[in-house]
Amino acid sequence: MIRLSNLSFAYGSKKVLEDFSLELSAGETVMITGPNGVGKSTILRLLAGVLKPVSGEIDHGLPEGTDPRLKTAFLPDSLSIYRSMTPAQAAEFHAGFYITEPSDLELALKAGIDINSKISDLSVGQRVLVHLSLILSTDPELILIDEVLHSVDPYLRDIVFRQLIAVMEKRNPIVVMVNLNFHDIANLVDRVIFIGRDGIRLDESVDDLKAKTRRVIAEEISPEHPVLFIENVMGKMHHIVYPFDEQAENANFESIQKMDLTEIMTAFMGGEYGVS
Repeated sequence: MIRLSNLSFAYGSKKVLEDFSLELSAGETVMITGPNGVGKSTILRLLAGVLKPVSGEIDHGLPEGTDPRLKTAFLPDSLSIYRSMTPAQAAEFHAGFYITEPSDLELALKAGIDINSKISDLSVGQRVLVHLSLILSTDPELILIDEVLHSVDPYLRDIVFRQLIAVMEKRNPIVVMVNLNFHDIANLVDRVIFIGRDGIRLDESVDDLKAKTRRVIAEEISPEHPVLFIENVMGKMHHIVYPFDEQAENANFESIQKMDLTEIMTAFMGGEYGVS
């Protein structure tokens, strides 16, 4: 288990996180989402050891003296490392740092990437696959993936997710992803954390979240239903209710509908921005 306890962080005078706490359990796949500027990528960088908190602690649950960075695979939203090397050279360099066997660059080869060409000459999507090949080769216990996957085309994303699933089955790592494209990862995620302007607004398993959220079509609904978001769709009022009480009755409901993860998170995002 990894514990983040009372973390605070700021970029200069701009506070990004304040008194932030979170626990992550072995084997779970977590999606962190929310509007821009609430600290999603900062949380990944703190977990990866790229940044240090101003205050608070991060306990990776490792034996004393173990550098957590050696057990962490981090795919950031900006891929700037190894650009002057070829993928083959980067694999050798990376293995030397982690004291492991060089990556076989399986992902890159599957995508038809020339591993002897300079990384700087590759497309963003190709660089993602090279980087992912490297970081997954160390058998990490913590995998951190920022929003960079949106730059990978659907075929290559499928390769990425297949490889990620294989690593998850082999090592049972904690996987934390920051993502705004919920459709791609809906079947991978166990738990969703939505961070709003004032901190964590939602921390639920995907199954519980789907069970608790409903789209209610009605002109009005009573205050006993906590409305997250309201939208007018072709003249009908759609009320997104969370948590929805299945026992509550209202004869004025035209329809009560279940929602998928993309619809639910879009409603949370709209509610955060105050859109209706």
